[in-house]
Amino acid sequence: MTEREREIYELLEANPMISQAEIAGLLEITRTSVAVHISNLVKKGYIMGKGYIMAYTQPITVIGGANVDIQGQPMGKLLMEDSNPGTINTSLGGVGRNIADNVNRLSMDTRLITAVGDDKEGLMVKDNARNTGIDMELSVTSSMQRTSTYMYVLDENGEMVVAVSDMGIVSELSPEYFKKLLIKIDHSPYTVIDANLPEASIAYLANHLQSTKLVLDPVSITKAKKVQHVLGRFYSIKVNKLEAEALVGHRLENKASIIAAGETLVAEGVERVFITMGAEGVYYHDLKGGFFTEAIKCQVVNATGAGDAFTAAMIYGFEKGLDEQALVNFCIGASTVALSSNDTIATNMSVETVMNLIN
Repeated sequence: MTEREREIYELLEANPMISQAEIAGLLEITRTSVAVHISNLVKKGYIMGKGYIMAYTQPITVIGGANVDIQGQPMGKLLMEDSNPGTINTSLGGVGRNIADNVNRLSMDTRLITAVGDDKEGLMVKDNARNTGIDMELSVTSSMQRTSTYMYVLDENGEMVVAVSDMGIVSELSPEYFKKLLIKIDHSPYTVIDANLPEASIAYLANHLQSTKLVLDPVSITKAKKVQHVLGRFYSIKVNKLEAEALVGHRLENKASIIAAGETLVAEGVERVFITMGAEGVYYHDLKGGFFTEAIKCQVVNATGAGDAFTAAMIYGFEKGLDEQALVNFCIGASTVALSSNDTIATNMSVETVMNLIN
């Protein structure tokens, strides 16, 4: 799709009954040119029939980071300040990319908006998306910056001990870049934003997207603070205890303080709050109140991708209209599948796998 075709497509998507003359006036081109571009869009399969009926349903949009992950894990007990014999694996990662991958595996049409370099790592990300059916057409490919890299070390129990993140390329996802994408994004039923984005971009999207329901993954304690001034614009958020503490300003030391955190976040305007507590389970809170649900006991192999799987499962539950308890159960099930996998993205992640586990 050319840039001009994309402009016309987005106008048609916003108003399928718009006339060619109106499009010509908005884009300051001739009506004949509009007709040619529309004919090309029909030939390419983007639209079909009269009234410019779109050829596909609106996907879930995920906006955030895409990395190449380098994981190290010792064969035995991790020794600090020493060289540890072990294994080193390279895989694709990034919170946004991981969530999109999991959403896709849960059988939902998925669009990923991210930034990658014009390098072999960026090609890995794009090839994987193409092979799995994730739409990256709206993503940035930069010739000026390298694809993000995330290097982390797990201990002998699969828990992350330390990590270094090189994600300077996300600066390419600026408010200016998103201006031309607002109409397209706003047609998604749900849009997930990971807080790796620049603070100004998070604020811009939160303040300008009107129709899509925004879902937030704060990523970390530090990055969670980026969203405090636009928190009420989000339909739902998933936070761990430390991220929740950063947002509400008090410690989560017992059930009463966790409930109070849920109440505070809902009072800020968030309609559905998920506070994850690792092996202690999940606290869910919405406008009707809240409840705790225990985690599923399992052997933790790799905890890195559990949160991303949880967020993707939230979207699945929202889309399918699951009741609150069924929704939380499904989210816990998906994160458990991820915890039990050697890989950040569980290769067996599917609706069937999750349902078999929780049943």
